[in-house]
Amino acid sequence: MSSVERVGRLGYVRGLDRIMLDRLLEKHHCEIAIRNPDLLFVIGGAEPDVIALCDEAATAGARTGLLAVKIASHTSRLAQACAPLHQALDASKRFPISAQRILLAGGDGERIFTASRATAKLARQVAHPIDWAATLTALSELGITRVLDLGPGHALAEMAQAFLPSIRCYAADGFHTIEDLRNWVAHE
Repeated sequence: MSSVERVGRLGYVRGLDRIMLDRLLEKHHCEIAIRNPDLLFVIGGAEPDVIALCDEAATAGARTGLLAVKIASHTSRLAQACAPLHQALDASKRFPISAQRILLAGGDGERIFTASRATAKLARQVAHPIDWAATLTALSELGITRVLDLGPGHALAEMAQAFLPSIRCYAADGFHTIEDLRNWVAHE
């Protein structure tokens, strides 16, 4: 395997039905990394495979593109990272989850009640698909009023805003300093 083939990549495909996408995933040895609303899928794999899948999906009428992420996160290519990450998270200082707060797993929208469950889910999602559509649905059902996207970037905040137009969505990257972010969190 050449060094180019070992480099992972994420890309996106919007507008293909799931049957067609599954065929392309199998053909190009890629996986769904993130499920989003509106037939938008982030796919991951070896960089040449992701490029080939995006090219073929585009000829089938989908909108596609490569993301700046050069690692196939949320795919089985990172399976070996789960256990060490879980160990590191378990060794970190944790605070109990406040009874006045609801904590949802970003990977599937499941409610989290303990810090140990949060670290286990977080470590697992490194090598398993994220179901952002399910998380957005859970947020909607809970009647949330604000979302803070921790990044990188602001894509999750934009998708949350599109899915839940009545709520306030912000991206941590949009704050000039960590102090500005802390002040916003404290006053919300």
